[in-house]
Amino acid sequence: MKRPSGRKRQPSGLPVVQLRRDLARALRAGHPWLFADALAAPMGLAAGSVVEVHDARGNWLARGIYDPDSPIAVRVWSLDRDEPLDASLLRRRLRGAAALRRSLLAPTDTDAYRLAHGEGDRLPGLICDIYADTAVIQLDSPALAPWLTAAAQAIGELLPGLARIALREARQPEPGGPRWLVGEAPAERLVVREHGMLLEADVEQGHKTGLYLDQRESRRRIRELAAGRRVLNTFAYTGAFSVAAALGGAASVTTLDQAAPAVEAARRNFALNGLDPDAYRFIGGDAFAFLAEDAEHYDLVIVDPPSMAASRANLDRALSAYRRLNIDALHRCAPGALLLSASCSSHVSADQLRGILAEAGARAGRSLRILEARGAGPDHPTLPAFPEGDYLHAFLVHVA
Repeated sequence: MKRPSGRKRQPSGLPVVQLRRDLARALRAGHPWLFADALAAPMGLAAGSVVEVHDARGNWLARGIYDPDSPIAVRVWSLDRDEPLDASLLRRRLRGAAALRRSLLAPTDTDAYRLAHGEGDRLPGLICDIYADTAVIQLDSPALAPWLTAAAQAIGELLPGLARIALREARQPEPGGPRWLVGEAPAERLVVREHGMLLEADVEQGHKTGLYLDQRESRRRIRELAAGRRVLNTFAYTGAFSVAAALGGAASVTTLDQAAPAVEAARRNFALNGLDPDAYRFIGGDAFAFLAEDAEHYDLVIVDPPSMAASRANLDRALSAYRRLNIDALHRCAPGALLLSASCSSHVSADQLRGILAEAGARAGRSLRILEARGAGPDHPTLPAFPEGDYLHAFLVHVA
């Protein structure tokens, strides 16, 4: 990638955002965000405007997309002064993202994956997940809306087998379902393959864009470890970890989720894979209460709750909740059991989760050994200079 040279050139005609703090080193290292408080003055520009970023002395630094309504005022797309930020750049970045996935995933084995992972694919603010013949786009900022048509067109060209492309709100499902940019809503429940395992994907109202694709590789690991073990999957959603454990030969599988529709979907996922749901245990209930009250012991316990720290203001409460969950989960572990403990809260670091496990082990009177540090799969790449993008942390722990 070319770096800004600082040479004087003819103005591009683009609006200029000037920084009041020296952030050149962070930008050149690859951090893709500029916060509003770093700008010398507010800009009277429309959301989605392409801007040039200059330092306090007027030297050219970067080019990005402006968002007047977000704390992230500029999402940086290019450090190359000769690289226009236009639909052609968007297509090239998406083409590179697609090529990376082709090199990582076997399409006959897995057809549900993240095609574009925002900042990690140098597509700041743009997410696209693929579920068989369906693409689901999410925009982390409304400022990306002017780029939506070009993104959908490029995705359709890259994957000509797609039957439909949808736009879903990033924060929560829309009451009327997603906006269909290409095609229509599927007439039947969408079924995808993940390492040969069959799963329903609710791309209209399900969590995330339909499945927790970021845990795909950890589900495969659970399948490898499950043989002969009594498995408890808390916060199970539609039971993907549970199905993986059952296919791996678990002696028993208990699937727990608070939402009754999720539990029913989990039963359907078992049936999709030739597993009799009636041979397994499904519970609709609160994971905190269950872990505190259950008298059973298990050989493999999965604790993968939804994000508990939407902002730093919630961090202390979230850490307390993670601590309680892991203490109670350890009480449910038989000697020699494995615990997979995960956090998808971007404000909770891997070191903080490790510290929670250390404290939980001491308070539960259990001796723990970390066997593996895990995270999102390779279709969720991150940037070395952007730790904020590394949101999913998990540890596979041996419990003595």
